[in-house]
Amino acid sequence: MVKKNRNIKLDSNKLLTSAVVATGFISIVALIDTIRLNKNKSNNNSVIISEDKKEPESSKAMSFKDFAASLEDEIKKSSRVFIIGHNNPDLDSIGSAIGIQHLVTSYGKKAYIVVDDDETKIESGTKRIIDENRKKYKIINKNMFKKLMDEEDSPLLIMTDVNKKDMISLGDSLDSFKRIFIIDHHSTNEQTVSTRYMYINEDESSASEIVSKILLTKKIKLTPEVANALLTGISLDTKRFKQNTTPATHDVAEKLIDKGADIEYVNNLFLQDFETHCRIQNLIINGTIIKRLSESLLSPIQASFTFNRNNPLEEHVPEDYAKAADQMLKFAGVDASFVLGYISPGVIHVSARGNKKVNVGKIMDEIGGGGNAQSAGARIETDDIQKLEDLILEKAMMVIGSDEKVLEEPQVVKVKQLKYSNK
Repeated sequence: MVKKNRNIKLDSNKLLTSAVVATGFISIVALIDTIRLNKNKSNNNSVIISEDKKEPESSKAMSFKDFAASLEDEIKKSSRVFIIGHNNPDLDSIGSAIGIQHLVTSYGKKAYIVVDDDETKIESGTKRIIDENRKKYKIINKNMFKKLMDEEDSPLLIMTDVNKKDMISLGDSLDSFKRIFIIDHHSTNEQTVSTRYMYINEDESSASEIVSKILLTKKIKLTPEVANALLTGISLDTKRFKQNTTPATHDVAEKLIDKGADIEYVNNLFLQDFETHCRIQNLIINGTIIKRLSESLLSPIQASFTFNRNNPLEEHVPEDYAKAADQMLKFAGVDASFVLGYISPGVIHVSARGNKKVNVGKIMDEIGGGGNAQSAGARIETDDIQKLEDLILEKAMMVIGSDEKVLEEPQVVKVKQLKYSNK
């Protein structure tokens, strides 16, 4: 485990943590009230960042201090820097990319964010940020990237919120980079890009939190727009500060608010339109079964499995599956949720969420995906969605069985399916 430096006063953070444990809920508005109270009580403006923090034992990442120093040095040596997040970017991917772009340009260097996805399939909040900031932060597609690469002798690539080569759009162009930096909080596997410059820490809430810490420790002046992007990324991956947070997460959020992050703007990015809501509810209602996997009578482990059982070939954007998985985990008795469905013919996207009983990251690793303990996913090429669901169940029982006695035959404890008339 990563040991965090807690020498700094944390009265409000302890209060905040207690509130989360007691209620299971914290809104970003409540966060403002708490951190403002802390600010009035103390003039200590330092960020909670442990520079002697050890890297996770499961990762080959550099220490934070060494990584930040190397990143600064290599940026200063470069004339152009390319930044890329994972395919089908979310708010953490684009938010952390904007933060890195700001870091690069603060040193007087040119920076470009590569996004090469079908814009009709990008989640609405992420698309809004891209559309609003395309020119300002030089957000380019792959064709423009290739043209710029032809003019560059020794380009620098920074990957954020991703570490695997099969999850980015650059393909063979990776071989053109002699220097690659990775900033991430997801698990590694054989697809992880090989480089000596890594900071991969699964204990961090988000890539946006890591990037925020780099900017703050380097004393880079932030604009309200950059602070907004970073706070949005943290908000997404912590489910609006309801999970996967540490005192450092709340402290970083305070600093971003102090730098001008607009809470109303951030909250508005999470608003869901009625059509999307109906689409997700229909997917859940008509496609979910819940299976009890362990023999424990007092605290059995149960998992939900969701796909469109009435129309298995129906396609959704990846964000639909992610939101459905998040929603299923809110129900009592559901310890893990797996939502799967097609994003294009022959390609299935899987979104997995888990509580402390089930490490969904390990389960997704087993089918060729990845993530962290509470949030993970995979993209699988197959025409048999039922077979993939069976495989996920098999791997889930294998992972859970290492700590818990599982049932030989998982019991379906609930099936909730409604069929609507076409009339």
